[in-house]
Amino acid sequence: MAERPTRVLILGGGAGGLELAAKLAADRRCAVTLVDAVSTHLWKPRLHEFAAGTVNSTLAEISFYMLAGMRGFRFEQGSVEAIDRAGKTVRLAAIHDGDGRVVTRARSVAYDVCVVALGGITTDFGTEGVAEHAIRLDTKADADEFRELFIAAMIEAREGPDPARVVIIGSGATGTELAAHLRLSEQAFFEPADAGERRKLLELTILEAAPELMPGANAELRAGVSDRLRELDITVETGAKVAAVTADDVRTADGQRWPADIAVWAAGLVGHPCLEALADFTMDRKGRIVVDNRLRSTVDPAIYVLGDAASHTPRGAETPLPPTAQCASQQAEYLASAIPATIVGGTPDPFVFRDKGRLLSLGRAGSVGLIGFARRDDFYVAGQFATAAYHALQRQHQWAVLGPLRGTVAIVADVISPARGPALKLHG
Repeated sequence: MAERPTRVLILGGGAGGLELAAKLAADRRCAVTLVDAVSTHLWKPRLHEFAAGTVNSTLAEISFYMLAGMRGFRFEQGSVEAIDRAGKTVRLAAIHDGDGRVVTRARSVAYDVCVVALGGITTDFGTEGVAEHAIRLDTKADADEFRELFIAAMIEAREGPDPARVVIIGSGATGTELAAHLRLSEQAFFEPADAGERRKLLELTILEAAPELMPGANAELRAGVSDRLRELDITVETGAKVAAVTADDVRTADGQRWPADIAVWAAGLVGHPCLEALADFTMDRKGRIVVDNRLRSTVDPAIYVLGDAASHTPRGAETPLPPTAQCASQQAEYLASAIPATIVGGTPDPFVFRDKGRLLSLGRAGSVGLIGFARRDDFYVAGQFATAAYHALQRQHQWAVLGPLRGTVAIVADVISPARGPALKLHG
């Protein structure tokens, strides 16, 4: 009688979780199930483009059900409630319709190996009014909500005397890229006949609590981003610690007031709140699950954690690895070989993160970033090379998810015939 495949249950279909599911499904020793609360996958680094309506790829959002059939894993849609470590099952919450009626009962999924990849969320640090009056870009639903508000504000600005005012709190990648792509989206609302006498329809402001833009980033990268934001007529205020957000403005601790039709909170990333309730995990101060150097939870070697849900501090480092798609992808690559090796009694080498740099897409101002090669220092890139490198990151992810053959065909088709132009043109 043939030995039963090891049941690998992956919780979360983000960049790392989905790549791991696709890779492990090719190993006949593994029976892979992927769980996610929604039915489609999108690459979170481009969430700001969904919000701004500037997504230009037919592969930007892909069905988990379709991917499961293509790559040979099983997909279960549902929200994760708890992990029963003793019984080796994961409980998924009941699914309700719009009227609150249960349409799918709560259910449990068994596992031999579990991988937690449930990501993180943007935290408001308890700041007054953020929950009520600001949008945080954590999910596709958040991006859709922002886009509808943005469209309404831009139509009002086009018809009235005053520009729409968007204030973004936080100058990390999400905040800066969103601002740049919103300036690109502004073009969809201009009347073609007014090309020679266009007034500004959109005022964009980025508020940063730290004394410098993009705190923690390389000085050359900060300077490049600052120059491009200035070219796009985006106001950046540093040392602006936000104390409250109201329906009409954003207020800083020193008493300054920034009028806002839409406020976006893009400051601070922590582990998803559900992580602490899953099981008796060791948590760090940012709500992430602490793991060892093989990405195993400290309380159960049968449970691995990757991506924004994991807190891994390499030997000699002072802080955990960064919550980036690059890190999640490398962890998925590692686990795709480490889990099968463990199944047959092996002991894989510890995980090692290799920082390959940082890239930002700033709309019509182009892309900028740092790229590292092997042991050399990072070097600054801009212009067409940076833009190509930025798009190559997602192409690499798509290739990993779709597989070499299907990925190559789909990517070539997408390059030849992408989704053309900002989605906002449909609403202008």
